[in-house]
Amino acid sequence: RDQFELLFVKSGKQAKKFAEDPDTFINDRESSTDDAQAIFEVRGLLSLLRAAATPSVQSAGQMAFDYFHLLFRDKIQDLINAFPEDSRIIDPDTKQDKGSFWSGHKRFPKAAAFDPANPTHWQYQVSTTALFAQMLGAIPLKKENDDNFVKDWRNQKWCAEQIKSLKVPEYIAGAVNTEGDTAAGGGGKTDSKETLRALLRQLEEFKGKPLPALEEADFEKDDDFNFHIEFITRCANLRADNYHISNSDFQKVKLVAGRIVPAIATTTAAVCGLVMLELFKVVLGKPVEAFRTRQIGLAVNTYTSFEAEPPKKYASGVEKKVPKAEDLPADAFDEAGKIKPEFVISEPYAAYPENHSVWDKLEVPTPTMTLGGFKDWLANEHKIKLKSWGFVLGWKSTEDENGKEQRTPFSTQIYPPPLVLDPELFPPLTDGQGDAMKKLMGNPRVPQPAKMQYLNAWKQAKEKGVMPSTGGEVVKLDMSLKDILLLMEKKADAAVQDGTMNPKWGKAITGLADRKVWVVPADQTPSCNTIPADDSDPVDVRYMASIKIPLV
Repeated sequence: RDQFELLFVKSGKQAKKFAEDPDTFINDRESSTDDAQAIFEVRGLLSLLRAAATPSVQSAGQMAFDYFHLLFRDKIQDLINAFPEDSRIIDPDTKQDKGSFWSGHKRFPKAAAFDPANPTHWQYQVSTTALFAQMLGAIPLKKENDDNFVKDWRNQKWCAEQIKSLKVPEYIAGAVNTEGDTAAGGGGKTDSKETLRALLRQLEEFKGKPLPALEEADFEKDDDFNFHIEFITRCANLRADNYHISNSDFQKVKLVAGRIVPAIATTTAAVCGLVMLELFKVVLGKPVEAFRTRQIGLAVNTYTSFEAEPPKKYASGVEKKVPKAEDLPADAFDEAGKIKPEFVISEPYAAYPENHSVWDKLEVPTPTMTLGGFKDWLANEHKIKLKSWGFVLGWKSTEDENGKEQRTPFSTQIYPPPLVLDPELFPPLTDGQGDAMKKLMGNPRVPQPAKMQYLNAWKQAKEKGVMPSTGGEVVKLDMSLKDILLLMEKKADAAVQDGTMNPKWGKAITGLADRKVWVVPADQTPSCNTIPADDSDPVDVRYMASIKIPLV
């Protein structure tokens, strides 16, 4: 399981870090105190960068072949060099011979030599090639329920043909930490720093070269045809073969790697039966009061039924914000040292509709309602003013300060409609910046608020030497909400295709052709203000019900 993360997730992250700041990456590895790990990382990165330079099934196969020798030949050979078969354990103080190092639970290993006729070997090569090919974009990602994914590869003949054109990587002595092991007789860290420097010099050749989008794998244990469990099974058995240990089968590895806990038949039967009882109530149209939440404890023979809690209600209120004590003057504190109420900031917020729950919806009356009509409908019917609307298309992959992957919403502006720059209003690219500014400022056809945007766009066009195009479809006030949603679906598809959004988290909008309605979730609704009936100040709508937009 760790090898899966290393090859198909972490390797891509390392390549991106190198591409972003190669000098820092190289310096960090050169100053590393763990030569063995640094050598391993750099060798893996070099293999990935070579494959990424010309993404193909062939380069993915070479990368898989490289890792076979790196993991199951070279690492083992390094260990054999450091601790030969005749190694003895010598007490450092008494110099007494305590026996053979390779004894008891320590088995003398054997470095692997690739054999295309060995099922473990060729199945490793096929599964690893398929996973690297998807990472590199050489083949499309496997679709859910596609049991024929690269079906032609899943045989020994395909692997044997591929191996003929692959290069066996040269053995490069790595490093083994022998600290505290008096049995070490092969030198352990001899010349490991020079080996690392030689590899880093090779890495220098890739500085400044473009890196294609690398698709990180998202481990899925329940798909037997995606090669995830297959890869882990073959890696486990290759390592077992290194140490003359019996192999494991696919299903056993799936239980361990997938952390699957076998279900107790009686519990499963009880839960399924109770769920069916509640479904009968749905079919019979029973009121919500008839439904029950249940807890069962088979070990102590207890069965509890109770009514479900009502859904959470969202109401308007006031948020109290207490400033930091160090930011306040001396007279902000009372005799007890507490902050006086007048220095506490009160920020009112609104919920719309008042006391709504997740089950409530704002229902748009017709799919032909335009964006401008939607703005007026909110103001006239609901007394709320549309401020802005950033439509969430999906999610992109980012990292937090600890390097942990997290998903971040990726959105595009709907309201106010984005400004569309008219290339006909641009000054000639042969003009200087001063002349261009004069022409834009004096052109009545260029809206006053947009003059600086035109100037900045003109600067970018002058640098590239090409006038900007009118672009594709854009949102306009007279565009229907249905057409806007269809445009958002196109933009989401394009963002996945160009790698802006991470496909493993899916798109936020999809499948409109087969739907009768689209619901904008409560956490993705537009930003709005209340429209007070009196002279009071408007209030931000913090909690807004979902918006239901008909499509037919």
